[in-house]
Amino acid sequence: MITLELQHTDYHALLQSFAAQLNCSLENNVLQIPPHFGKGFYKVVDLPNGLQALLSDIEYNTDVTYKRLKTEEYYCVLYFNDSALSEPLQFERNGKKHVDKSIRRSGISLVNSTHDMSFTVKAKTKARTINLLLPEQWINSHLNRFNELHLLMRFNQQQNSISYPEPFDAQNRILFDEVFETEEANPMQQMIVKNRIMLLLENFLSKVHRKMEENPDAGQRKVKPADLSKLMEIEAILVRDFGQPPPTIVTLAGLSNMSVSKLKSTFKKVYGTGIYEYYQKNRMLKAKAMLLTGKYNVKEVGTQLGYTNLSNFSLAFKKEFGLLPSEV
Repeated sequence: MITLELQHTDYHALLQSFAAQLNCSLENNVLQIPPHFGKGFYKVVDLPNGLQALLSDIEYNTDVTYKRLKTEEYYCVLYFNDSALSEPLQFERNGKKHVDKSIRRSGISLVNSTHDMSFTVKAKTKARTINLLLPEQWINSHLNRFNELHLLMRFNQQQNSISYPEPFDAQNRILFDEVFETEEANPMQQMIVKNRIMLLLENFLSKVHRKMEENPDAGQRKVKPADLSKLMEIEAILVRDFGQPPPTIVTLAGLSNMSVSKLKSTFKKVYGTGIYEYYQKNRMLKAKAMLLTGKYNVKEVGTQLGYTNLSNFSLAFKKEFGLLPSEV
């Protein structure tokens, strides 16, 4: 078991602390983790307006506990996370323990520095995470004038999102994946990564604002935690491989331990669209992202995304974006 302290409001200092605790060195704001810890990295990304993000892409070889004590200095941390869990994830918040038995966590969590918090990741877990640090000064400068600060705090109080994350939507899924999958050889890699992280933040704040304005007295989400966990597993299956047809609704219902009607209605409640519509929207967003890299032609993209008829691919793409893939 390894315990890492999170008592920093500067991710460069935090990464230096991690390096000291793990007895390894930093290079260009990247910490390649040692074999006894796992395989992967931590990386600091400096963003506009003084914001910072800490990226990690890790396959754990040992149990790791991340621990943060409450502080007088106020700040928020926004976690974008996609994890395949080997064992239940254990949380402790202000002395209260919680165990998440999900196999998959794909969503957004918000915490602030006024609470003690720790969570333990078990060995063999695979996790990609973007931690976005929102200091009080940034919050006061950029959110107060739009009243989002009040909404953000109310959202944080009403939804225990560290235990039950807000699920990704189709746009967030694509943005999140691009942060990790844009190749370093791409001359615009740093610009793309920073842009996608800021878009993730913008999308989250817009969604919170819209949700809380529509229903100011909203309490806990109405979907049961167990059902939400299953939906995250279903979402991960849908976006895993666009080269293969998605499983049938009956198959997905069996995997989720829900009836077909419950799965369809609950999925739409959480993700805002039907199951196959969600699959197809992500498929087209993936197609657009691939075309924008300039590395693939239309035929290559269509083939990789499972189309045997390129005319069908072009029609689906135009339906989604209003232009042909050849026009991107």
